[in-house]
Amino acid sequence: MTTAALHYPMVNLLGYAGPSSQDAVLNFIRKASEHFDSPASRQKRKEAIDSVMDAYAESRQAGEVAPISEVTCKETIDFLRKLPSTIPIPEVVVEPNGDLALEWFVSNYCSFLVGFSGKSTITYSGLFGRGQRTYGTEFISEAIPSLIVENIRRVFSYR
Repeated sequence: MTTAALHYPMVNLLGYAGPSSQDAVLNFIRKASEHFDSPASRQKRKEAIDSVMDAYAESRQAGEVAPISEVTCKETIDFLRKLPSTIPIPEVVVEPNGDLALEWFVSNYCSFLVGFSGKSTITYSGLFGRGQRTYGTEFISEAIPSLIVENIRRVFSYR
């Protein structure tokens, strides 16, 4: 038994469209390929960082009583950049007092939140089932404190 390879002629489908629509299609394809070339965790991390920047800009434009400070914004972004790739990216939460928080939410009884206020500290609180909770403050350092990483992982081990 023999197999024959089928050869199809290469057709430039983009050539059938006018020049302006061809550019738009090429740009769309280029953007789509960039999205799929980068790992999902990098893409989600970038989206979270963009959410922090958007929150910062919105708090400045809205003239809020307690806008988000540049230092708070920087602390939050630095934390997101240090986050291990094995940990899911959190939701960004804007606090009424101008602080930023990152929240890992699984259910009403299982969540963990870290907060940034521009004072070189990370405040955290977590709920891991009925009656199991933790909270505290850690100083910001070169690495994310292991206690915080352990508590984030604890959220996803609770079922």
